[in-house]
Amino acid sequence: MRLNLSKLIFVGCLTSLAGHAHSNDLTAGTSKTISIHQKDKQSQQRIDAADIAIKEAVDEYLSNERISDVTEAYNRQVSALISSQEQEIVDLQAQIDSLEETDRAVLPMLNRMLETLAKFVEKDTPFLLSERAERVERLRKLLLRADVSVAEKYRQLLEAYSVEVQYGRTFEAYRGAVQANGLQQVTFLRLGRSALYYQSLDGLQSYLWQPSVQSWEMLGDSQNLVVTKAIQVAQQQKVPTLLNLPLPEMER
Repeated sequence: MRLNLSKLIFVGCLTSLAGHAHSNDLTAGTSKTISIHQKDKQSQQRIDAADIAIKEAVDEYLSNERISDVTEAYNRQVSALISSQEQEIVDLQAQIDSLEETDRAVLPMLNRMLETLAKFVEKDTPFLLSERAERVERLRKLLLRADVSVAEKYRQLLEAYSVEVQYGRTFEAYRGAVQANGLQQVTFLRLGRSALYYQSLDGLQSYLWQPSVQSWEMLGDSQNLVVTKAIQVAQQQKVPTLLNLPLPEMER
């Protein structure tokens, strides 16, 4: 059987054209699919980015809200603290005003107490004169100091009064100076505030203070020996014993 060559060629051409067309369609479909995937990927990326941005915005909002709550609570606490401090300032100022009024009332009283003490020391039995006079002078300067509280001034003044009270309850012997034929060192013997004696350092002479005449009276030899024993007892050189000491005359 004979075939028409021209027909075969034509059919071959058609087949080749059909295959080429099919190949082109496949390539176009693939490209379109890839393009769609790329667009989907880009869309997903935009969605993911938007989701991250939303989460970050939400986290930032919640963080800011917590900070706002903390700040508000802190501000309330500070406000309450300031109010409390302002009230304390008001109370302190009231106390200061009250103290100033108290100072104005108390200071004159302290000055009167000091003057009474000074006059008492001046007119009292003349023992420990330098020590007691220095104490009065120190208190006089203390009352003039602005850097010392009224309470401290009052405390030290009461302490001085207490010391004076204790003198009336104690028995002591001490060295000192007396103005008798010139200034001379002697041994004083103080029996509370009841009697004051002095004895020469050689132990040969003793004197008794007579408040009624504001002068010293010389004692006899037997009384001098009693004073010697009393000085030894006061200095803890002998055990306490009953002593017949002479006493000053009662003031009239």
